[in-house]
Amino acid sequence: MSRVRRILSIPWVAYLAALAGGLVYAANAFFIARTKTSFLDEGLYLYKGWLFATGVYQPYQDYGVWTNHLPFVFLIPGYIQKWFGPGLETGRTFMIFLGLTTSLGLWILARRWGGNWWAAAIVWALALNPIQIKVYTLAISEGLIAPMMAWMLVLILGVKRPTWQIMLAVLISVVMMMTRVNLAFVPPILVFFIIWRYGWKTGIQAGLLGIAALIIFHIPFWPNILKAWAWWLPKSLTPFLAPWRIPAAAFGIAPLPDETSNPFTIFLYISLVFRLYFVALVSALGVWLLWPRRTRPLTERIRASVFLSVLLLVLFIAHMQYAFSSACVSCIQLYTANFDFLGLLLIVVSYRFLARELPAWRRLVMFSAGALLIFSVGFSTYEDVNSAFANAMIDRMDRFYPWNVLRHFVQIQPLMLFRQTFVILLSLLTIALFALVLFIIARRLPDRKTAGRRIGLTALNLLLASALLLSPTIILGKGNDFFDCGNTNVLQSYKEAGDYLASVIPPSSKIYWDGRLAAIFLYTPGVFVYPPQLNHVHSYYTGGNADILYRFSHWNDALARQWIREADFILLQKEFEQDWEIQIVSGAGYKRLDSTPKLEKCRWQSVIDVYQRIKP
Repeated sequence: MSRVRRILSIPWVAYLAALAGGLVYAANAFFIARTKTSFLDEGLYLYKGWLFATGVYQPYQDYGVWTNHLPFVFLIPGYIQKWFGPGLETGRTFMIFLGLTTSLGLWILARRWGGNWWAAAIVWALALNPIQIKVYTLAISEGLIAPMMAWMLVLILGVKRPTWQIMLAVLISVVMMMTRVNLAFVPPILVFFIIWRYGWKTGIQAGLLGIAALIIFHIPFWPNILKAWAWWLPKSLTPFLAPWRIPAAAFGIAPLPDETSNPFTIFLYISLVFRLYFVALVSALGVWLLWPRRTRPLTERIRASVFLSVLLLVLFIAHMQYAFSSACVSCIQLYTANFDFLGLLLIVVSYRFLARELPAWRRLVMFSAGALLIFSVGFSTYEDVNSAFANAMIDRMDRFYPWNVLRHFVQIQPLMLFRQTFVILLSLLTIALFALVLFIIARRLPDRKTAGRRIGLTALNLLLASALLLSPTIILGKGNDFFDCGNTNVLQSYKEAGDYLASVIPPSSKIYWDGRLAAIFLYTPGVFVYPPQLNHVHSYYTGGNADILYRFSHWNDALARQWIREADFILLQKEFEQDWEIQIVSGAGYKRLDSTPKLEKCRWQSVIDVYQRIKP
């Protein structure tokens, strides 16, 4: 044992372990970049960014593309494509670079606060979690925010940070806000921390710098950037933004949302979030449950822990509130990647001062929270239970009395009932097994009198170690694997489909588009797509004032019928075509061309039907 400790104490051994974690992250990221499907948001960030960077449109211009976020989220990937070429491959390769940059920043922070092995552990926590790598590899906003957050913390957290680093951290926080408005909480929280840690003078300087940077970043887009703020801020509090807000009378009837929030979906998606980001979020939860009763004096370590806790809690609650009050309840699974690693940093910073002994009531609270966590995470796996296995078991239990009683009293589909019952029983078994292991550990400790009071930290260590090993599996980080496309090469499929469209659609052609795979237009240079159509149903209404909607980059049924008759080519993605569209393109004056090959080999809906208007 002493020999092992001697080897582990050698710095370069920990460095090699961290490097190996980084290489595993990179290998997984390149595989994910090649095999995961694209979706609407990724295509919009890339294609709108490309249009802005190449000067086809300006952010927030009238009758342009809908700039429904603050501009940097589009401009950053846009200019990367301008410099290195448009396409999914460019966007995702850039995101891999940013993901490795995030890992480096977290490694620096963990090494500063916990030492070499904590630093290696935090790299491996990222490298072993498929959801983390996936979200950071797709060309979406979470992968842009994560390195900004990590390096802001590198600059601000530490003993007596230089003033220039403090101010640079403030600038990064403002850039973060200009990338996604839901990170607007970060700059004020950071300024309050600076005041608390470095005093009023430095805090006021930081606040003024942040305000100045925010103003400067708005100037190139003024005044139309107020459209974004008018969209996000409550109308009752901002009547002065009325000129940049779509009048209520101009709206028509919006399509029904795909998702709605209710108590079951809220419970399910909170459980899913803890399942997918288990190590990070449970690390934070464990720190709060083991927080010492007395934290005086306020050391640098305690201040950093409080700052990370406030930042994590505020962002988590804000993103949950937004997701659960919108039409995208499941988006919380993506949003959490903006900040979940704060939990990893929190346990690194706080571990040394966590309570080693707990009174009985705190042990009860901690184990109740752990049991509820295991139960809810286990319940969230029910959709991953193999349907063939479930149906086979249902057939065998046809004469099993308890099963028939359950079916009688619980009126849901048998397949759903079996899946949920199965994972509930497994969850209860896991809780019992975990409790048994802790009991055995407590019995084997030399001082049994204090073993019970000290079991809290042991339980947290055991839970996190088990979760780290299970992160790459379907039980945790690989579960609910949206965007999975097996081992198919999605990047190559998009290029093949794009090359086909480019071969039949001349530059400057007008395109009527009804679909959600907007990334395909990165491969068809020079074409004109009616801008509001890029956001599909999210900017579409039935009825309403067509001109006002179009000026604000929205569209309605009247514009759709006008554009389909003006367009040179009509592109209709499978599953999303409408009967009236098919009726028009099936009539005289239109020629059907070959459809594209599948953009994503695993999805039949990824085929685009192509129609050409025959000019007289």
